[in-house]
Amino acid sequence: MKKLVLASAISISLLSLSAIADGNMTSSLKDFFSDKGTTVTQDNYPTLETARQMVKNQDLVGVNNILHKRELTPTDKQPVVRMNRDTYYSMAVVDVSQGAYITMPDIPKGKYMSVEGITEDHRIQPMVYGGGTFNLTTHTGDHLYLVIRLDATFSKEEKKMYQDQMKITAKSNKPFTTEHVDKTSFHNVEKSLKAKMPMLLKTGGPEATFGMFTAPTDSSKELFVKEKYAVGAAIGWGGAQLIDNIYEVSGNYPADTCHQMTFEDPKNKAFWSVTVYNKQGFMFGKLANASSNTAIPNKDGTYTVSFGCGKGAINNIPTKNDSGVFNLAMRHYIPSDRVRIDGYRLIPLIKAVD
Repeated sequence: MKKLVLASAISISLLSLSAIADGNMTSSLKDFFSDKGTTVTQDNYPTLETARQMVKNQDLVGVNNILHKRELTPTDKQPVVRMNRDTYYSMAVVDVSQGAYITMPDIPKGKYMSVEGITEDHRIQPMVYGGGTFNLTTHTGDHLYLVIRLDATFSKEEKKMYQDQMKITAKSNKPFTTEHVDKTSFHNVEKSLKAKMPMLLKTGGPEATFGMFTAPTDSSKELFVKEKYAVGAAIGWGGAQLIDNIYEVSGNYPADTCHQMTFEDPKNKAFWSVTVYNKQGFMFGKLANASSNTAIPNKDGTYTVSFGCGKGAINNIPTKNDSGVFNLAMRHYIPSDRVRIDGYRLIPLIKAVD
């Protein structure tokens, strides 16, 4: 029986290598798109966008190696929509087929560090936090995409020290491979999925993003909504489970009008942040966000964040950009019970200011 299983595994491996050699599969972004590639639909978009992210990272550092972003996400180079400057990022594609784990360094108490696993079909595993050794597994395929977030308040020297201590150990190092994809249908489906977000905001309100980022292997599966799952991959690929991050996403506001929101501190277990994007979902300008780590509180302990209100306004983020509008993403890192259970939301508090 064991010989039969081994023979089957070798046969499958040879078939995979043959497919790559024949040009039917790829392990690189360079030829991910092809005129004869798979037609993209709403159903397969999340998996194919994940494949694109995997081969893109793999091109840079290979498999089982960590790509460290040594600076906060630059506003002129963003790999996916709705990136942020809340944390330093590190990413990796890991072959978990024969067993794998990641070792994370110990960091000072009160600082933020997390590891998030994204499976080949864009299902989101719950995060693990802090130092230690964590087992890496998946419910589908052989590879797992890791997103590592590290506290942005570390100095450059501290950040590099902690990133360099992160280590992946895996018993197999096969590259991730994917089918070729038709470029036109990919971008058409992506555009149509992004266009669904305003209606989800209108009908879902504070719970618009619920059901986008879940795993079939834990209780989050009860929230899974197929349409939201597809939209989530288009508007915020790699988003976290609700237990780890709660996202508030706004509609568009005119970029030439001052807006403000004043709110009570939600007292998240990590921190809150708000990031400004253009119509396409990308940051612009040098200052794109504010957070409880950077914002100046009011005398009564509340916070006021200003958008496009000028340099003299408290906690102001510029909003003028070529798209003519701006929108917001509010993130609650390790949300408090008031946010996660009681439904406390901040974006509804935004108002235009004369």
